[in-house]
Amino acid sequence: MERGVSLAPLTTFGIGGKAKFFVRVKILDELRESLDYARDQHQRMLILGGGSNVLISDEGFDGLVIKIELSGVEQQGEMVVAAAGEQWDGLVAGTIEAELWGLENLSGIPGSVGGAVVQNIGAYGQALSEVVQWVEVFDTESGKLKTLQKNECVFEYRDSFFKHHPELVVVRAAFELSSVPQPILTYKDVATRLGNTASLAEIRKAIIAIRKDKFPDLAVEGTAGSFFKNPIVSAKEATRLKDRYPEMPLFVMPETQGVKVPIAWLLDKKLKLNGFSLGSVRLFERQPLVIAANRGARASEVRALAEKIKKEVQENFGIILAEEVKMV
Repeated sequence: MERGVSLAPLTTFGIGGKAKFFVRVKILDELRESLDYARDQHQRMLILGGGSNVLISDEGFDGLVIKIELSGVEQQGEMVVAAAGEQWDGLVAGTIEAELWGLENLSGIPGSVGGAVVQNIGAYGQALSEVVQWVEVFDTESGKLKTLQKNECVFEYRDSFFKHHPELVVVRAAFELSSVPQPILTYKDVATRLGNTASLAEIRKAIIAIRKDKFPDLAVEGTAGSFFKNPIVSAKEATRLKDRYPEMPLFVMPETQGVKVPIAWLLDKKLKLNGFSLGSVRLFERQPLVIAANRGARASEVRALAEKIKKEVQENFGIILAEEVKMV
């Protein structure tokens, strides 16, 4: 157990104050002990994974931060079981080496396996929920391990059962992949680079190149990727928007009902907000859903910019934006 640990270096934003208490857990018993400590000492608790989808306040966290570093990957035929603390992109790379299809379009996404499951990450026509078979969690209220089957995880677009039940800490997850080639090359950027056919390795290489072009370099500045969720609307609402903006692309999502509205397109083509800045933070020039932060930026600046963008979108398009990033 440590005191006063800076949380900024543990997040991809590179922003945030200190944790009152901090512990890294590498085995399940350490997780149990940490949870017991938080309960006995009446401390608030924050579970931290790879830190890729979180904005920590400038004041830090007045409680116990538990960093999940549970490790281990096991292949069982075409099923891969991974511990929550494994790095997500490392897992993807391993499945490609094993010639298993199902995660390749999710290459290059920072963070941990546990965070990927909670967030139900998705990119370029592929969603994690499509291949999840079960998720093992530790119930902090009962002190017991539970296994939730796919249908119990209530996956939606960038959402899951676990987001709404913080008492459940993801421990492991199983992904049912396929040795039969199943390339998803429908997204424009992917199709432009690859055409109609490609190998696993070629898809991974292309996806990483696309992401490198669209997202800030974490070695230079901080970001949590897409800060806002693209809203999912009904077919009727999608038709209304299409009538107003005929050139706007719309997307049917694999993990939910409804149609995705590309907010980045509206921010770029209609509001011309690419690169718009407040203080040390800005909307990224090549992908305005992304907030980029200079070194030394503060969480308050990110929040102020986010509120400005939400207001602009609501006033101009009647759309209420929700954050994809968890605000602590």
